[in-house]
Amino acid sequence: MNHAERVRGEYAKLAADYDQRWSRYTDATLSETLASLELEGTERILDVPIGTGPLAERLLAKWPDLNIAGVDVSPEMLEQAAQKPELSSVQMQEACASELPFEDDAFDCVFCVNSFHFFAAPEASLREMRRVLRDGGRLVLVDWCDDYLICKLCSLWLRLVDPAFHRTYTVEHCQRMLRECGFETVTARRFRVSWLWGMMRIEAG
Repeated sequence: MNHAERVRGEYAKLAADYDQRWSRYTDATLSETLASLELEGTERILDVPIGTGPLAERLLAKWPDLNIAGVDVSPEMLEQAAQKPELSSVQMQEACASELPFEDDAFDCVFCVNSFHFFAAPEASLREMRRVLRDGGRLVLVDWCDDYLICKLCSLWLRLVDPAFHRTYTVEHCQRMLRECGFETVTARRFRVSWLWGMMRIEAG
């Protein structure tokens, strides 16, 4: 079984109650994700992976004219997203981050939130995100951060118990990967959403 199949298997089990189970964490991290975000309101947005659609919901609540597409490897998570009336305008399809089914320069902004630690091919995924971004577009990446000791320890534990988990990174490591994949880092900062979850938010283009 390859890594993508392991991720699909885990999220097939989690999809039905994912929103309820992770609501506090999701609210906290998405608040930080969007706090400093400036959009005109008509951009082409890619949410990768979209999961059950919590980011898309919040984006459309603030900017209803956005053109949003989302991909995910889990058909069950996509099914949960598709059931939400608020997401009726969002184009969703099953796909891996490392093989995005879009043309070059298709988007103004790509979001990758709370998921980079699942990517078994992080560099390939970043190159795909760079490819589908237009010149001047930006990537917003938010994920767990290994600069926090508790996250580093949690990462070691998850490698043993979670088949879907791959690894977490420091801000410096992520910045280096972004540069190697054609990005130029604009902003990078760390934040906490609880005593356990130390996070990073990187905006690059």
